[in-house]
Amino acid sequence: MYHRCIPSFKTLASLLGISLLCVSSSAHARFFDVSSEHPYFDAIEFLLRESIVQGYENRSFQPDRNINRAEFTKILVTVLYPQSYIDSCIEDLPEPEEGAQQVMPKFAFPDVPLDAWFAPYICTAWSNGIVSGYPDGRFRPDEGVKFVESAKMVSLGFGLTGLELPNFGAGNVLWYTPYVEFLAAQNAIPYSIKDLPQPLNRGEMAELIYRMKDYPLRLGPAPQKSKAAEDVIYPVNWKEYESHKKLFSFSYPNVWPDPHMLSRGTYDGRSPYIASEWTMYFGPKNGDCVGEQDCIHRAMWIDGYNTEDSEVIVDAVLNDQYFIELEEETIINGMPVLVILEEVNKCIDKRAFFFGEHWIYTLNIACAGQDDKLFNFFDQIAQSIKQIEEVPPEHRK
Repeated sequence: MYHRCIPSFKTLASLLGISLLCVSSSAHARFFDVSSEHPYFDAIEFLLRESIVQGYENRSFQPDRNINRAEFTKILVTVLYPQSYIDSCIEDLPEPEEGAQQVMPKFAFPDVPLDAWFAPYICTAWSNGIVSGYPDGRFRPDEGVKFVESAKMVSLGFGLTGLELPNFGAGNVLWYTPYVEFLAAQNAIPYSIKDLPQPLNRGEMAELIYRMKDYPLRLGPAPQKSKAAEDVIYPVNWKEYESHKKLFSFSYPNVWPDPHMLSRGTYDGRSPYIASEWTMYFGPKNGDCVGEQDCIHRAMWIDGYNTEDSEVIVDAVLNDQYFIELEEETIINGMPVLVILEEVNKCIDKRAFFFGEHWIYTLNIACAGQDDKLFNFFDQIAQSIKQIEEVPPEHRK
């Protein structure tokens, strides 16, 4: 027997511990080559139950068989997008605007016929920036997928990074490092991956997708289609911030100004309608400040509330019927989290409450609904927020 457990919202409301709603399933082998003792049995069973993968006619799954680029793209896209959206991708492709300087050409791989079974899946992955093909213009659908290639596709597809990171020349053999690190942070690397550039087999594919099953997906497709030069987002790397006084850390794009911590709290009309104990501003400058002094306000900020305020916060989320939508309840890095959308000053703010051991950390982004780039950054930053242990003063940097 095995159990798949889902965090209960009552847990967050009471904050008395993590109670779980568990659904039991009997372990049985559907394939003669995948016994219940197989290390990837749970993963393969999950993908089968969700109709993401199928076996072969001879009742085999062939977990050790390498998977090719077309097959992996189909499975990944099936997880991320509705089938109706996938099926209509090719016919919905818009023509580039006349006279626009195109950075990314129209969807056209010479080795991907538009009537091929895999064409709609590759179209969907291409349209959403998950794949881009090889420098020679081909996609190579029959070629095997290396683990590092799958790491990049999964990182882009699940929004672990909002954009393709730069590859500084063909000689840079470590182009895949950030993508592998993104997966490692989610504990999503199958145990049998010993050499990062090794080919990915069907069993490892199942395990990789299975370990990402609880990662929050982006709300709906975010197609990029053929992009003009002015629409391209500049590449960024990530920088870690640690606060040993407030006992948390997170990562943010290194092109943003350094975070600014205020030891005093603020109240700005947002729930839970009490002042925070402290506030830290970060993110790009938003142009809302006036005067000649340095502006500390940013489009993003983190508020700190006392843990004693947990009941007030949960009550505000449950009982505000006019401005708040509970988007998700989840657990991130060991902390129960409530993600909400809140209407403030004709903007839709996105906010996440992290119920930590010492503080309740609240990640905020103003007008998330009006800026897709910041909206994607929000999800990535939320996944990076962690509690850290207090370091004695003499050991602090």
